[in-house]
Amino acid sequence: MKSVRLIFLLLWCVLPLRLPAQALELNLDASIERALTHNLSIRSSLIDVHAAQRDKDTSWNLFLPVVRATLSNSGRNTVFQDSPVIKPMIKGNSGLSAGLSLSLTLNPALQQQLQSFDLNYQVQQVTYAQAALEVKRNVTKLFFYLLAERENLLLLQKGIELAQQNLGKVRVSFESGHTSELEVLSAELGVQRLLPSLGQSRNTYHAQMMAFKVLLGLDLDEEVELVGVLPMIGSTPTLEDLNAQVGLSPRLRLIDLNVLSLENSAKLQRRYDSGPSITFSGQYGISVWDDNPLYATVDFIDTIQYTVSVAIPLDAHIPNSRAQVSLAKIADSMEKLQLSRAQTVQQMKQSLRTQLATLENLTEQMDLAMANRNLAQRVYEMTATQYESGYADALALADARNDLLAAEQNMLYLQYQHASAKVDLAYDLNLEPDFL
Repeated sequence: MKSVRLIFLLLWCVLPLRLPAQALELNLDASIERALTHNLSIRSSLIDVHAAQRDKDTSWNLFLPVVRATLSNSGRNTVFQDSPVIKPMIKGNSGLSAGLSLSLTLNPALQQQLQSFDLNYQVQQVTYAQAALEVKRNVTKLFFYLLAERENLLLLQKGIELAQQNLGKVRVSFESGHTSELEVLSAELGVQRLLPSLGQSRNTYHAQMMAFKVLLGLDLDEEVELVGVLPMIGSTPTLEDLNAQVGLSPRLRLIDLNVLSLENSAKLQRRYDSGPSITFSGQYGISVWDDNPLYATVDFIDTIQYTVSVAIPLDAHIPNSRAQVSLAKIADSMEKLQLSRAQTVQQMKQSLRTQLATLENLTEQMDLAMANRNLAQRVYEMTATQYESGYADALALADARNDLLAAEQNMLYLQYQHASAKVDLAYDLNLEPDFL
């Protein structure tokens, strides 16, 4: 009896360990949240943001003085005689000195230096926001693609099941002598036509699922179950509603910040190269000297010194000097950024019109695809009825079934393309896809 209880206890402990791991269920929001937390590129961008924030928070260190401490030992004596023989130094006439000094240099460019830390922090914030938006777009598009590919797999499996059921009926009819061998071969061909597409679709789904796991920072061996459906095709937004959103693009915001950063750099260099630098310094020193080698006398001396110095560089005041050339380079870079911004605005407006035309075209194609699918459904039902009545062969039924499958796959493809185009449009305008 004890052995039986022991066996049951072991089974109770071991069996739960053999149960398969439960798949991780993820919807679109959970996938985006996980990617923004665990994606490697996002984490790298976040490090740059934290580094820029530390520089900004410690910018007050520019106003800290420089502290110097000195300690020296020296002596005053005749080292050489008239003869080439070196004379040994006489004891005494030596001293020990120690000092402590503080100095602080102020320049009109300090204001621009402080502002440069703040601008760099803003640039890193926008860069991080742009990287997060990019990851969000990639996750959303890949999530929708996996949903579409999973639905495509279901369509293929359903088509294969119908083809196999039809093959079974044809074989039964052939064995009873009511169907020719050609009908059996045609039914088998209908099954074999779908198997390569199923294998290719499965391979594509698994490959894209691994890319999805990498994007989310998941282990490649972890089972994932996606929860959600493809969004239905809705109305297309108008050009007037979206033109106002062009200026809110992170790309334009980043260009504007880079322009401000260059303007600040030009002011900093101009003030640093042409403005005066004022240095305040103070020094306190203590010296102990043994001046008389015959008597044990020690002199104790302490000194304190204050200094204010002004330095004015002349390089910036000379035409065609190095400072002037450097400022000209910064001005050229600013002009190039302004031209790049204007070009980006033009490209975004052109892309906006193209994307809206694509959405309208996909909507029209979806209407045609739905009509085609309904027609293919009717043809398949009528062909199946005629096949049951003996007026149509297995090959005609397989063709009708394949036409219906192609029509359903076309609708699924258009639905994904519409959702993907909306995500791209929302990314360019820094909008949520639901807003469109």
